Amino acid sequence: MIRIVLSCLLAVAIAGVAFPAADAARADATTVKVGSMADELAHAATALSNAEDPTPAGVAGAQRHVTLVVPSGSWRAAGVSRLAIRGGDGVELAATVTSGGTVVRRVGGPRVRVVGDRLVLGPGRHRLKLTLASDTGGAVIVIEPARTDSTVA
Repeated sequence: MIRIVLSCLLAVAIAGVAFPAADAARADATTVKVGSMADELAHAATALSNAEDPTPAGVAGAQRHVTLVVPSGSWRAAGVSRLAIRGGDGVELAATVTSGGTVVRRVGGPRVRVVGDRLVLGPGRHRLKLTLASDTGGAVIVIEPARTDSTVA
């Protein structure tokens, strides 16, 4: 009987040490994922800006498509309940983690404008369209959700 009680106490002690460490590792993995998504968007915006010329207003500019996968949670990464994308001089991603924390990553690059001032995405796959445009301030990368119907090539 004493062995069973001691085994249970040992199991509870091990779990008490292991679970917080596992949660911290999942949060770290999510932070890395958000950072890599920000890097991917900034890299696509920089490549588009460097390779193409902005077009006059009213003329469709050069485009790139980027697919972001917002984690919904797993044993390896904490889930993200919402991901907000903002522009400026580069791109900013702010992820609200399901555990309650917020991860913010800002990556410099060309001037970016997000349609609607900010774009909020939930968990899952999201295809974004980056378009090189021109406004009074010069060249700007416009980020918006890509259409997913069959008419888009």
